[in-house]
Amino acid sequence: MNLKLFQRSPYNPLIDRTHLPVPASSVLNPGAVEFKGEILLLIRIEDEAGFSNIHVARSKNGVTDWKIDAVPLLEHGLPDFRYEQWGCEDARITYVAEDNTYYITYVAFSPNGSAVGLAHTRDFESVQRIGLIFGPSNKDAVMFSQKTDGKWWILHRPAAGNLEHIWSACSPDLIHWGMPHCIIPERGGPWWDGHTVGAGPPPILTKQGWLVIYHGVKQFGGNLVYRAGLALLDLDRPHKVIARCRGWVFEPEMHYETSGVTPNVVFPSGCVVRGDEVWMYYGAADTCICLATAKLSELLAIVEAEAAVELSV
Repeated sequence: MNLKLFQRSPYNPLIDRTHLPVPASSVLNPGAVEFKGEILLLIRIEDEAGFSNIHVARSKNGVTDWKIDAVPLLEHGLPDFRYEQWGCEDARITYVAEDNTYYITYVAFSPNGSAVGLAHTRDFESVQRIGLIFGPSNKDAVMFSQKTDGKWWILHRPAAGNLEHIWSACSPDLIHWGMPHCIIPERGGPWWDGHTVGAGPPPILTKQGWLVIYHGVKQFGGNLVYRAGLALLDLDRPHKVIARCRGWVFEPEMHYETSGVTPNVVFPSGCVVRGDEVWMYYGAADTCICLATAKLSELLAIVEAEAAVELSV
């Protein structure tokens, strides 16, 4: 499919390690939200020893002049949080209007493995951890922005042997999660997303359904290529997939995506929707942070066309 739906910012990379207020080996995989008239990112900064913290970055235009906090919002290695001993990684941000709160899902990394942590804030100056909501091995968790049938919903990516599919779960209280459904499996074989899949930014609420941008991985010999694809979930039953694109819609092309700590990676993890524009913030080659934009209406048209094809077969 590889359509030119997304247009890269001419200012890419927006943030690399030369922009940071602390020594670092790389910066990657941001959560994104509009907050008090600015674009706010939660960026993962990996230090020179290899451990990651999550810092706040702010920009008035979402492109240039980033102000990055030197003190982490989520810091690894604190005595009270043993499951974050090795890192706090890959934050996603979901604003829930019902309680005027920003929920942060992130990877808690420790000698016990990669688990999913949940925290919340209202000011991005302090944060309250709810705790682990999924044990190892699990990553790529994103919360939905409103309840369905009185329950909170989430997507996450547990690892079961060599299988890494996207699952849904729901909760009455943000602590106890259940009713699992495997909704977006890795497709195996020669598919562009045959090796691994994982949720990207939090699902985007539209009249047609929940639009999901996810990453898929294909293995070429010993090399991995990360691309992005689309799926559409039912509004009232988020575990039901209405459509899933056969092909990818965004792939590594530029030098800052094909060359870096991990070559050939685009990893979308944050989105801001402004009218009909989707601003997709992504990590490139596990080295820097970039931006690409697309029309929401065009993304929906592509994934809905896939649904029509499936129904006609």
